[in-house]
Amino acid sequence: MHLAEDMTMTKAINTPVMALAGAQRCKMRVRRGLLAMSMLLLSGCQLADMAQFTYANATATHHWDDETQTTSLPFELVDDHIVLPVRVNGSEPMNFVLDSGAAASLILESHNTSDLPLELGAELTVSGVGTGPDPVARIVSDTRLSLGSAQLEGLSVIYLAQSSVPFFDNLDEVYFDGVIGAPVFERFVVEIDYDQRLIHFSEPGSARARAGLAREGWRELPLEIASGVPYLSTRVTAASGHPVDVKLLVDTGYRGPVSLTPSTHDGIAPPAETFSTIGQGISGDVQIEVGRTPSLVVGGFTLHEVPVSYSMAGGESDNSSNGILGNQVLQRFNLMFDYPGQRLLLKPNQRFADPILADRSGLLVRPHRMGAVVKAVAADSAADQGELQVADIITRFDDEPVTRSNIVKLRRTLGSDRDSVPVCWLSGEQARCGELALASRFAQ
Repeated sequence: MHLAEDMTMTKAINTPVMALAGAQRCKMRVRRGLLAMSMLLLSGCQLADMAQFTYANATATHHWDDETQTTSLPFELVDDHIVLPVRVNGSEPMNFVLDSGAAASLILESHNTSDLPLELGAELTVSGVGTGPDPVARIVSDTRLSLGSAQLEGLSVIYLAQSSVPFFDNLDEVYFDGVIGAPVFERFVVEIDYDQRLIHFSEPGSARARAGLAREGWRELPLEIASGVPYLSTRVTAASGHPVDVKLLVDTGYRGPVSLTPSTHDGIAPPAETFSTIGQGISGDVQIEVGRTPSLVVGGFTLHEVPVSYSMAGGESDNSSNGILGNQVLQRFNLMFDYPGQRLLLKPNQRFADPILADRSGLLVRPHRMGAVVKAVAADSAADQGELQVADIITRFDDEPVTRSNIVKLRRTLGSDRDSVPVCWLSGEQARCGELALASRFAQ
């Protein structure tokens, strides 16, 4: 991700990853999102190894423990990520992000996964947006993922050590254990009910899938599935005031509302009023310009005054796309992804009319075991004039303890039209409280 409130974690592997023989390494190019990696085959990488990884995921099997061939799982919305319980090789349930922008699955080093008996295979050097060092990932073969009564077996997944992920400074910041993507979306009809906080996975020919896809009142939109990830045509109002049709990656793993890449389309340019913020690529920090579009049209439904992240370099452009449609927009609909039918069904939900707010604090905050850790403080912002510093941990706001379940509420509060928010925080071992000022960050 790339807004200050939409930092990239890792996202989708857009072509299959390369498993390498012995200690040999291949380098792959990372794009954006929760796990966005576009592979580049460099000298020394073996085509046979790349084909082996591809073949393993293409021939992985799945079966159902329930004859209805459908399963429903509850999820939490944690920092605008869909986090649901997944078992790995028969483990206790772990926290995985459902990521439609991920063309492969991922396991992160975390407090939960540290005890998993994983066989780490070939190394991969990943490179991408940012100015830091390129991290190294590993291949884990023959993996079993359990989603309720659905069992996927024989998958190859990517393993990333915490030290290889620039978004987390320590394991206390790692709030999810992995990512599930295309191997799930390609096999099942995936229904996301944001109102009830439920995910339904169904066999495409099952009774639930047939009934769901014939449901009245839902809008059906064509999806383009390319490199394992979905793209959708949408319309935004450009800085000129004219509507512009754009092709966007539909990405539940991207925390933000919308990211646009000006270099991909003559009609895309930041508006006059913007503010600069820091995103994070897989190789370090990225500078982003944030503006607002007067309207965003998705499937004939219009959202107004939507914050937009403009990636002036290194933005989403794979498969001739112009950017990303993220979860702050998607969660205003209930959704059904039907990859076999190459379509997306959507219906506005009870949050559709809620405004999408831009940050007014200048803080980049992320989940932490003890609250919300401050990852960055924007220069010349309201927070820049206050006492909070990078690495401080916000423990309370509005006299409410900060938890993984309400960090979305905290970030919404930091975008509200209030003048200030009472917060308490830990600075090292010192506990402090005070008023955090809020003010518009858009240039006037």
